[in-house]
Parts: sequence; C-alpha cells; structure tokens
Amino acid sequence: MDGDQTPEEQIEIGDQEQNPQLDDNVELTIAFKFSLDQRVMEGCIISAVLEPRGQSTIVAVSVTNKIIIKDTEASLNITETIRCIAAAPFGEGYDCIIIGTDASVICYDVHNNLTVFRNDVPDGVNCFAYGKLGDNEEAIYCGGNCCIWGFDRYGANTYWTVTGDQVTTMCLSDYDGDGETELVIGSPDFEIRVFKNDLMRAELMETDEITSLSHVAAGCFAYSLNNGTIGTYVLKERQWRIKSKSNVSKIFNFEEEGLMVVVWKQGKVDLRFAHNGEVLSRHSVSNIVASATLMKRGDEDMVTVVGLDGKITGFQIQKATHGAIDKTQQLIREFGQKKHNLMMELSNYEQEEQLTEQERAGDFRIPADTDVAVLFVVNCESQLLSLRVEASHDIPIRGVLIFAEGLFDGESYIWIPPNEHQSRSTIDIPLVIDKDSTNDLHTKVFLGHVDSNKLMVMENTRILPRFCRFTLLKDEYAKFFFMPTGYIKFEINTKAAKLSDWVQESFTIDSSLVEMFDDAEGEFKFMGLRPKHDQSLMFKISHAQKTFEIYHDSIETMGAIVQSYASFFQIQDMECVAHFPDVFKEATEILEELEPMTEVRDRLTAELQERQTAVREVIIRAEDAIAIDNIPDARKCYIRLKANDAAARQAANLRIFQKYSEIFRWNNQDRCVKSLRRLNKIIENCARLRVGEPGRQIVSSCRSAISEDNKQIITKVLQYGASSQ
Repeated sequence: MDGDQTPEEQIEIGDQEQNPQLDDNVELTIAFKFSLDQRVMEGCIISAVLEPRGQSTIVAVSVTNKIIIKDTEASLNITETIRCIAAAPFGEGYDCIIIGTDASVICYDVHNNLTVFRNDVPDGVNCFAYGKLGDNEEAIYCGGNCCIWGFDRYGANTYWTVTGDQVTTMCLSDYDGDGETELVIGSPDFEIRVFKNDLMRAELMETDEITSLSHVAAGCFAYSLNNGTIGTYVLKERQWRIKSKSNVSKIFNFEEEGLMVVVWKQGKVDLRFAHNGEVLSRHSVSNIVASATLMKRGDEDMVTVVGLDGKITGFQIQKATHGAIDKTQQLIREFGQKKHNLMMELSNYEQEEQLTEQERAGDFRIPADTDVAVLFVVNCESQLLSLRVEASHDIPIRGVLIFAEGLFDGESYIWIPPNEHQSRSTIDIPLVIDKDSTNDLHTKVFLGHVDSNKLMVMENTRILPRFCRFTLLKDEYAKFFFMPTGYIKFEINTKAAKLSDWVQESFTIDSSLVEMFDDAEGEFKFMGLRPKHDQSLMFKISHAQKTFEIYHDSIETMGAIVQSYASFFQIQDMECVAHFPDVFKEATEILEELEPMTEVRDRLTAELQERQTAVREVIIRAEDAIAIDNIPDARKCYIRLKANDAAARQAANLRIFQKYSEIFRWNNQDRCVKSLRRLNKIIENCARLRVGEPGRQIVSSCRSAISEDNKQIITKVLQYGASSQ
C-alpha cells in the first residue's frame, strides 16, 4: 500500500498485460535547487524555450499578477487578472507564452518583445492544451465557461464548441485508439468529456471534481479528482485508481512510454507505471507545491517542482543501485503473507473435520450450498428503489457492506441489523439515485446464527442500470404518472430491432414485463423514483408511421437516453424533432437580452479605450516637453494627464460596476457571461438529442448564427435541427 493511503483504500487494477520493456529498477534523485525569490500563483508555472537555439527556462506568474522569467530581471505586467499560462511553438525555433486572463487570451513573443495576438474571450480562460486535434492543424485550445476555443499561430479562430460546464483542465490524447487525438476535458460537474473534433464522443462519470488531466502513454490518459483520487483510462476503459488523502498538483509522462509522474500539493513526487499505478520511486520537497513541469537540461528531461514560495527543486531519473534487492525483499514478504493465510485456512478445515456430531449441532453450522441473492426491487407506493439481499436456508444476515462509487457518502455503505432484526434472512436497503449513470455495486454479506462466533462472507456484484430511477408503471399506480410537456420524435432505425434488450439493460423493469417491448407498439409509461419522483417518462411507438417518441421534461436526461439508445444499437447518425417549450423560451429570452447587453459593453469598452489612448498621448507629450526643457508645457500636459486619468478610471468603473437598468440588478459583464454560459448549455443539450453529424451541425449552425447576428433562427435550429435552415 502507498504511504498516502488510508488502510481501507485499495488500488483497483483492470486486466492488462505487464509491459516487459519497462525497467522498474529506476528512481528519482534531486538534480538542482534554486529560488525565484517571489511567491507564485498556484497552477501557473511552465517551462519554455524563449530564444532561438536557447535553453528551456521557467516561466511563472507571481501573486502580484506579473509574469516572471527565471534569470531575467524583467517581468511582464498584464492589466487583466491572469488565470493560466502555457507555451506554444509559434516562434521560429522557440516558444511563445500564451496567457489566459479573465477576459482574453494573449500570445506574447519574448524574443521580439511583441504581442503576436490578443483575442477576446468573454467568459475568460481557465486552462490550455496545445497540439493537433483530429484533422485540424496544431493550435492552442482554451477552456472557458461552457466553451472551448482554438487559435492558430496567427490568432485565427480555428475551433469552437460548447460543453456542459466549466472547463477546468484539458489534454489531447488518443482516447479510442484510432490514431487521431481527441480533446479530453474535465469539469466541476464530475464528468470527463471526450471531443472528436467538435463533436462530443463520450462522457465518463467520476465521483468528484476533475482537477487534472494528462496524456501519459499511447492510448492512455491520467486523471485526478478533488477528493485525492488518481487513475488512468486506456482505450475507453479505466485501468486503475488510487484514492489518497492528498491532492494532486500535476500529472505528466516522463522519459519513456509507460511511466508517469504524479506531483502532490503536499510535496510528494511519485514515479509510477501508467498501466497499473505501481510506484517505482518516491521523493518529496519540504514546501507546498504550486505546480510542476518538465524542463530540458541538455538532452535530459528534469521534473521541476515549484513551491508557492518560489523555491524550485529539479529531479532526474536514474538507475537505482538497490532496486533489485528491494524487489526481492518485497516478493519474500508477499509470499510469506500468502503462506500465512493458507496455513490459517488449512487449520480451520482441520478443526472442522475433528468436530463430533454433537459439537457440529451446537456450532450453528451453515450449509455448504447456502446462497445469497442480491436483486433490485421497487416499492411503487413509496416510489423507492431498494437493494434486496436474501439468504437461503433462512440463515440470518449479520451485516452487509456495499461499495459503489458516487452512490454513497464515502463510496461505501454498511448495514448492521438492530437487535430486533438479528435473525432476518431478507433485508431491503434503500437506494437514492441522483445521477443517471451505470454503477457497479460490490456487496459483501456476512451470514451467521445469532449465537455463533463464526461468520460466512458471501461476495456479489450487481450492475445498477443507467436509468434505474425509472420503472415501468403498472395500471394500479397510474396516479403516479405526470404527463411530460417536453418530447422528441425520430424515425425508428432498422438497427433497433429488439428494443427489449436496451430497456432491460438501461431501466429497472421486471424480467416478466420485458417481452412486451419485442414487438413494441403504443404507449409505455415509466414512473420516476425518489428523489426525482415527480418526473415521469413515456415511450410512444408507432410502426405504421415508423416513429419513436420519448416524453420527458428534463432535457439533460433526454439527451442521456438518446445517446444510450444510439450507443446500444450502434447508430451513427440520427436526427430528431425536439419540443421543450420552457427551454426554448429561456433561449429566446437570453438572445433578446444579449443584444442590448453586448451593445452597452461594446460602447463602454470603446469609451474606455478612447480614454486610455488620450492618457498615453498626453504622457508622450509631457515627456517630449521635458526633453526640450519646456517646463510650462510639461506642467500643462500633466494637468491634462490628471484629468484624463480620472476620466479613464471613471470609464473603467462604469464598465465594471455600473448597473444599467432595473432589469439587470448586477454587473452587465457578469450577467452577459452567465447568459452566454446558460445559452451554451442549452445548445449542448439540444445537440445531444441528435447523434453524429446532426448533433455537430447544431453546434456549428448556432455558432454561425450568433457570429452573423442572425439570432432569430437559433430556436428553430434547436427544435428542428440544422437541416431546417
């Protein structure tokens, strides 16, 4: 076990062959130490080659919002608040610094001391990723609030798409093993989203906010969560994960394929195998880590860890002199533990064989053929889903341990019977489902008579269906059905021949009722279970018209159902007609609000720029007057400077703080960003109601309509699809 894990935390390892080419006889050693002599901002540290044929150097952002470069006295002053920085090879043989602020993205060429481009990003930039995405040329990708922007080396906008939440981290990795890289993004809503070009390819549900993503090997990317979990995905499947008490600062690949470095905020630095998470070497620094990066020194890559106090420690990888001995001792300990466990088990069998018949009768023996059934049951009266555990031969259940990530607090649940239920052989454990996601329930059931001092442990695994909070409604419970107002309608695909298979896999439904979906025709009503028991679902199928209608009021859930349906039957492209009156009304209201808000923002921005230009002009005149010893004119210029500076400050305050009307009770810029974020969310939800190219066209058509100020067609596109234009 790792030193940063609690006793109950385990490593989950998927099936994967060991890589014989990896050398596990390596370790991290300290190569250098120095200090920037300034406190730095968390997460804002990179290494870059800033001069032609130059050496890699450290670039960081100080807590005073300045960009500092190691071994130089100069610093870059940015008027906007810096959120993140990156390096991109936009120069001729050197890197440019990419700066993400709360309002724009700036590309700065240190070698030529010029700004290559500066593009406005209304909702700010939270993170960067540089590289080649699919068929696109290499570009810098910027993650914002519900949008992703891509800019080439000249600042041209080459990519734009929307996503469901803020983008807090991103990386480029070959997710599906097709030889082309996909864009993998992480968000605070616990989801990892994978984009193939500008179309979302997959959603991976995790148990906490995604804090870091990194490509670490071919077809493999690593992730970390806010609760201290780290792990990897290899070709769509999660291979392993480790939950720690610490939080991760940075993850990246190092030296060779198959190795990854994990830098923890508390100062630990781990060198691990990417395919199973095994630690090869561990080191630490004494200060709290701000971030880490790889820095070239000669031909060797150095793991460079930067503390919040500006102290920098560099690590190199080298052959370990004691690794073989440590590995042998570890194997001896493991085999010794296995031997001890087997000897204890053998001793128990020998003691049992020596028991007499009378002793056996008083020993409350459990029959060898005892079985435990674990199944899902629905209480329609209370609209509650429960996990039922039944033990055969009326053997009392003394306790149940359930592990399911994201379902329970702490990811586990323990049931111990109260005194009055010590002899029960059947129990029901209520399940409260908040999210539509497939989950594995691993159960350990402890069986034994009340007076027995020995317990039998039975293990079982059940898969919780993705839409388990819906169950097929029986006629006697029709009062629990609420007719939804939202629906989608699409043509029945020839691939979707056996609907019962998909329904049985995705919903909570009695096996005896599944057959009715084989030749489905008519209406099928589903009741919502707690906590969202007031949300009903209905299928309306007509083979004569070859149409499939799904009624439900939550557009997010509807999108998940459509994607599940298409994925199960391997449908590549699917168009639909959508009807969500409340959502489309909200989109219309946002579009109507955006135009005056944008006009006010543009007017105030132009006024501010005009005032700033006047200030710069007066400064130049004053300096010229001093240079020719014309003190009276210089005095007049400085008087004008004071007045223009006050006017510029007033314009800036108006742009930032003024309330423009009784409708907008808060800052116009803030309201504009929130409205754009909600509009992007609506566009993404409507795109997920389609599959493949029709979904991608929804995003691109809405983007074109917004850029061309043709907002009146957006609602029509959301409802009828891009082909309706």
